[in-house]
Amino acid sequence: MKRTRKWIALALALCLALSLSACSPKETMKNLIVKTVTALGFIEEGSGEEEESTDVMAAAGGEVSFPEGMDTTSGKLVTQVEGDTLYVAFNGIANRNTEYFVAGSDTITVTGYATTESTNENYQIFKVAVWELSEDKTTTSYVIGSTVYYTTDGTCYTQTISGLTPGKQYKVNISYDSSIYYVTGGLKIQGLGSETLTTIEGEE
Repeated sequence: MKRTRKWIALALALCLALSLSACSPKETMKNLIVKTVTALGFIEEGSGEEEESTDVMAAAGGEVSFPEGMDTTSGKLVTQVEGDTLYVAFNGIANRNTEYFVAGSDTITVTGYATTESTNENYQIFKVAVWELSEDKTTTSYVIGSTVYYTTDGTCYTQTISGLTPGKQYKVNISYDSSIYYVTGGLKIQGLGSETLTTIEGEE
């Protein structure tokens, strides 16, 4: 028992030391914790690999051409609908949501691009995720498995996101993990069932 407590204390000390290092990214800390507790026999080797493998990177390709007359620089987040497509321009953001849109089927296809001034290799992606609005329009819930990662190299990437329910309302969240730098770019979200967008009071 004393030996086990000693190893647990060592693992906690390593975690604390790493958390106090300002230049250590969260992912490095996570990896060190996993390796430490694995070595001590508290978890089985490879038990976290399935979670990591669920990260989805958008595939290179596609194009985002904004509609004529759309002023893409008029705000932090600018949107416009044409047919079954929602166009989104974002300018220097870390986290923003689109308005709610109606899903035309159980999937949407999101093409996106962005750039960032950050040169840190840990901050060269931004994320897109889908949230569903409840029937009474009071709460939202994350669509499981809808998070997609897009590279911030200024070129377009495309991914089809499934798990939606036709006729229900959804919003897309755009996020970037850096607390210092921001992303600027655009999205093309295809698969809308209506040209009407909905803004819920109190949401961005």
